[in-house]
Amino acid sequence: MFCCLFCIAGSCVDPDAEVVHKAAGDSLELIADYPKDGLEVQWKYYDTTFAEYRKDDFQKVKSELFYERLKMNKNNISVTVADLKLQDSGRFSIVAEGKSIQYETKFIVLHVHDLIRDVQIESSVTRLQDSCMFHLRCLAFGAGLNLSYSWSGLQIQTQGSHLNISLRLAENTTLTCTANNTLSVKYATKTVVCTDKPDDSSIS
Repeated sequence: MFCCLFCIAGSCVDPDAEVVHKAAGDSLELIADYPKDGLEVQWKYYDTTFAEYRKDDFQKVKSELFYERLKMNKNNISVTVADLKLQDSGRFSIVAEGKSIQYETKFIVLHVHDLIRDVQIESSVTRLQDSCMFHLRCLAFGAGLNLSYSWSGLQIQTQGSHLNISLRLAENTTLTCTANNTLSVKYATKTVVCTDKPDDSSIS
């Protein structure tokens, strides 16, 4: 008989849990790396069993979790969750026992992230008497909320999605915004020039 998990769903995380970061659309392979003699295994998402192995084969489990996205491999006794979704993030566990032995439960904490698809720089300028004040905003698309931004150029190095810089008339500079999350990095570059033309705004 399988032992119980010691954590109620959402209430705690095992300190020995393996933390895994994946991109949306990737796969997560959960291998039951134990001696095969008399092995019985349950794969769980929080407290719900979504796969089971015993009598040297996988067994039918009444669960709609990861419907049509599960792949089972008897060669290495593994379960793979394919085409990962953001909502798949959470705690997985592998509960296993052999002949007269209960193996230590393995916990895996999964974080699924969107990849950054594109980065753009919005800019507007306010013309002063002999200078220009540029207001720049960096925008990353397709990456959700877990983002960080940094700027480089004009001997500056700063964090955050917004940047204000002042240039004298006829001066110009090239600025680069880099956006990143746990799994992806993209950047955009923009050259700004201080002229005596009317106020302008652009996206690049």
